[in-house]
Amino acid sequence: MITLNEAEAVEVSLSAVDEGDESRAFQALDSLTGIAADFLSENEEADAERVILSIESGAQAAAEREMELVTINSILSLGKLARKAADKGFESALGRAFIAIGKLGKTAAAHSLEAGSKVAATTLMEIWNFFPEKWDQEKVIAFSLLFKEIGISAAINGMEDVVLSAVTGLGEIGKKVAAKSLELETISSMLLLEEIGKLATENYFDEALSSTALSIEEIGKLSVKKELNDAVLQCQWTLETLRVQAEEKALNNSSIVAEVALDNFKDISCTDSEEKMEKFQEIKVLQKKIQSTL
Repeated sequence: MITLNEAEAVEVSLSAVDEGDESRAFQALDSLTGIAADFLSENEEADAERVILSIESGAQAAAEREMELVTINSILSLGKLARKAADKGFESALGRAFIAIGKLGKTAAAHSLEAGSKVAATTLMEIWNFFPEKWDQEKVIAFSLLFKEIGISAAINGMEDVVLSAVTGLGEIGKKVAAKSLELETISSMLLLEEIGKLATENYFDEALSSTALSIEEIGKLSVKKELNDAVLQCQWTLETLRVQAEEKALNNSSIVAEVALDNFKDISCTDSEEKMEKFQEIKVLQKKIQSTL
């Protein structure tokens, strides 16, 4: 396959997608991926970021045209570049790559590309596992928001398996931050899981709602262990909300799962207050602020 220079590859990427030419789209993707990898090897982070954005642009167009194989391969290429950026310690390029993957997962789900959106969720989880101990608060919430966006988009488009993948990823983040006693990030993960759970309920996704309740239960148990009282309170509220919604929709399995999960916390008294309500609202404001940068 002929290797294109950056300008040629960018032009070919967009024109090939516009024409539905998968072969030329792959040629452009391979060239751009190689160029970005070379920039990272040469410690040219800003140049690598520019090429990553070009890959994302072509992939977004491919997803909108429902060219699923191009979308999947773009996600995988971005995953490889994220790994290389992480190995080189280039946090900005790493951020560009994982955000691009999350946004592609959302677009893929919006266009009913189930495989593409699931690959995005899986690749995001792989990147999270590069070094979860090192993610700062903003990146933790950014990861969480990307999983939430994929889950919401998938729920709207009736893809329960993708919702399950998003819930699994978000649940893993919630458990990790709870285990590290990061209460704000823990509460944030449960608030986002509740958002997915509400849409799962509206779409009668009993299995996805059950999975959401189980993830929240596990996060709650870790919160109890780490004495994160406000997180435990949020856990109780979220489970009760989902339990009631499941009962209203006659989703018997998930309503039972949520009720059993709540039983784990029935002997734990967490007093709510205006101060705590303000704290939870501040977390939602922080989520919106970070969301606006994605």
